Amino acid sequence: MTKLTIAELQHEFDKRLKRYTGSNEVSDLWLPFLVTIQDTLPEDNNGENTLANNQILYPICIKCLEKFENDSEQINNKDFAEICLLIPEMSVDKGLWYGLFYKKHIGLKYAHLWIDWAEYTEENELNWAGAWGIYEEAKKFVSDPDECAEIDKAYRAFAIRFQEWDQQEYRKEQLKKQPKNRTTVTKRRTQTRSSFDLMMAAEPKTKRSPVRAPIKVQTSIDTDDDPDCQLLPECREAVRFEYSRMLDMSNTSLMGGERISCLPSNIRRGSTISPLMNIFTIDQVLRRQSCVPINDTLDENFLNVSCIVVDERDPFDDHIRRQILEKRGINYAIMENYSIEKINLPSILAKNKIGTKIEKVQLGGTMYEFGKKLGEGAYGYVITARLESNPKVTYACKIQHPPTVWEFYILTELSRRTIRKAGQFDLNQRIPTVYRLIEYNDYSVMFMQRAPQTLLDFANYHISRDRYVPLCYQLYYSIEMLRIFDYMHRLRIIHCDVKPDNFMVLHCPTIFSTKKESCGPIPSLMLIDFNRSIDLKLFDNGTAFVTCVPKKELACVEMLHNRPWIFQHDLFGMVYSIHVLVFLSYMTVCEDEQRQDGTMTTKAKFSKRTHDIWKEFFYEFLNIPDCQHLPDLNAWADRLELLLFEEAKRLKLKDIDYTNMFRMKLDTHLNQFQPPPPAPTN
Repeated sequence: MTKLTIAELQHEFDKRLKRYTGSNEVSDLWLPFLVTIQDTLPEDNNGENTLANNQILYPICIKCLEKFENDSEQINNKDFAEICLLIPEMSVDKGLWYGLFYKKHIGLKYAHLWIDWAEYTEENELNWAGAWGIYEEAKKFVSDPDECAEIDKAYRAFAIRFQEWDQQEYRKEQLKKQPKNRTTVTKRRTQTRSSFDLMMAAEPKTKRSPVRAPIKVQTSIDTDDDPDCQLLPECREAVRFEYSRMLDMSNTSLMGGERISCLPSNIRRGSTISPLMNIFTIDQVLRRQSCVPINDTLDENFLNVSCIVVDERDPFDDHIRRQILEKRGINYAIMENYSIEKINLPSILAKNKIGTKIEKVQLGGTMYEFGKKLGEGAYGYVITARLESNPKVTYACKIQHPPTVWEFYILTELSRRTIRKAGQFDLNQRIPTVYRLIEYNDYSVMFMQRAPQTLLDFANYHISRDRYVPLCYQLYYSIEMLRIFDYMHRLRIIHCDVKPDNFMVLHCPTIFSTKKESCGPIPSLMLIDFNRSIDLKLFDNGTAFVTCVPKKELACVEMLHNRPWIFQHDLFGMVYSIHVLVFLSYMTVCEDEQRQDGTMTTKAKFSKRTHDIWKEFFYEFLNIPDCQHLPDLNAWADRLELLLFEEAKRLKLKDIDYTNMFRMKLDTHLNQFQPPPPAPTN
């Protein structure tokens, strides 16, 4: 018997949904439908089909959640909880979803939620205190004996893992120092773990990749910028940071018996404590504390001034940046995940030595393995790295000389300022996640996520096959760029180095929705390389700049004409990147000869295959009157989205199959860690 297609299953489900008159829609319809869809999808095949499968399952689970999230009967339905708990497994930020379920009381009676949440907190955030707090919180809600037994079993395993980790950490500490009287592990615990309050004082780690053929567009290697860093959106495991180990673990089992006493305890069940929600309130998960004061909403007031004031200082000068930070009283040295080593970087990580074979190096007390080189520039290079203890956790490691902390500061600030709402546009999924920065005397080392390929690679893929980028993909990625800059600029951050090779492709869809919000919560691009960024929170409202970048082809129109600029520099880079998608060539601006009124345009010729909307788009963004009259990015994104809905209906199957080949390459590049073999010598 032939299996039904996804579309046929969806059609049958919709018909049954309309006819349904029962009392438990989730158990009777949604769960069987989801199980059938899962059986229809291809096997995971070592991760090759994960993204494509999730693209189908994720919207179904989200629709179910949205429909029943406020249904008092369904939030206590185990089947509904099981469907909801599939969402974090397909999401970038699992902790966000667990916090949301807690707030809405979804699945709180069942072990599955608590165990998944605790294991994520332990394994991905390396936060032992937070995981313990989750197990403690479960006592308030779980009462079924079978569910209690399941949580208790998971807790016992957690206690053993913690004990092993704690003993290892203690041995490391003892090797670093030789006290006069060595203390036993038992005595040390008695001396240091008497206060639960001290443990809770330690805040946990939260977060939380030219002319058209035959001339090929080449990825530019800047001599004045840092190399592109490539980041992995699905890798959310943070590099371990020293947490307080003064933990008092409860001996009380959910079943009423005694848990494994991995630590002496003076905290019993029923004690008045404030662990979990002091650590894991929804507000703290969705928005962290910024280093500079920010409003409760996105900042709309920066340009609401009577006049623009020009700051003639070079905003890209690292010395000036440090002066501004000091004047504002911002000490990056106390920022989370930052550490300093008063020594030089191990010589084995030198640019001319690394990248030929896998090397094991200890940095900041953690052993890493370093593999293939991802890219390099005048001031640094990027290589793959992974934890020796867990090779599945991989990073892009950016090593720079001289050492710099500016990109680390900018990315940390962006993450803290972002207002996160489940199911809505999340900037944090579209910027690099920084796990750790270590500053040495001569170099800085920053661990970030990896991503597979750039938007420039996507364009080159089409050029190499003598094809144009289909309009659907031009629109799809342009909408994502517009949303990114609309959001980021309202957080008062300017990127200042926007180009196609600084956009990492996270998602290459094979199906486009014809409904509103087709670009939904799934991120498709990640903007990288924030080393030239400007934090406008450090300047007065209405501050503009006149410094011009060294590369004239990336200089905005305002720079070329010696006019003040603020956000125009980013908008020019965005248009420059979209130009590569539309024309498959770099953009060169010139005066419009037909108008002869100083209007700027691109030298590229608009042909019949170029959609008319791009003429208007390039005209508006290349002719911005001044700093206070900018294009409406959100309105443009909505307009392009409407066009995308219409074009999606006309997308040809051959275009989908053709682009699917590029999508398959993304996973291949992510799985590459081993350095390539050396070139044969003659």
